[in-house]
Amino acid sequence: MGLIQIINPTWLRIRLKREDGSISVLVFGLFAVVLLSSVVLTDISSVIVAHRSLVQATESAAQSAAHALDLDAYYQGKHSALSFLVSDESPVIPIDCSVANKRASETLADISNSSNHKLVRPELSNIRISEFQCNGTEVLITASAKAWLPISLSLFSFESIELSASAGTTSVKKRVLSLFGIL
Repeated sequence: MGLIQIINPTWLRIRLKREDGSISVLVFGLFAVVLLSSVVLTDISSVIVAHRSLVQATESAAQSAAHALDLDAYYQGKHSALSFLVSDESPVIPIDCSVANKRASETLADISNSSNHKLVRPELSNIRISEFQCNGTEVLITASAKAWLPISLSLFSFESIELSASAGTTSVKKRVLSLFGIL
């Protein structure tokens, strides 16, 4: 009986009437959290897609660079058809590093300056090769770019993010038994 006396229905009604509108503060607070979360998720998604686009452009530049054949090293005899028949491993095709560097730069410039902008994301700008390594048989390229955020808030002090991507490749002679060019 002591518990029933403490909870007086009249007292409870008065207490609840004084808390009118407290749910609206909670709703506005949750709306702000949801809105801020959607802005952050939009920015993160945009950066992830822009990074993937930069990776694809870097891979394309590396593939183009790997096709820069070093003719002098290729025709010295160690990469001939006879060495291919004697050797167990697939011979790599020698790469002219100076030509490869030029081809990689040209390919990346063509991709970033394409008129239809379907090859790279519009958020990416200033795409450049930040590191080029070539040892005569392998090419490693690191490309960098600036990715602009689609929604930038004055609350955060950045409007763009610097991205980088690396790709490496080599050219290997295909192993086929072809006598006199006849398969």
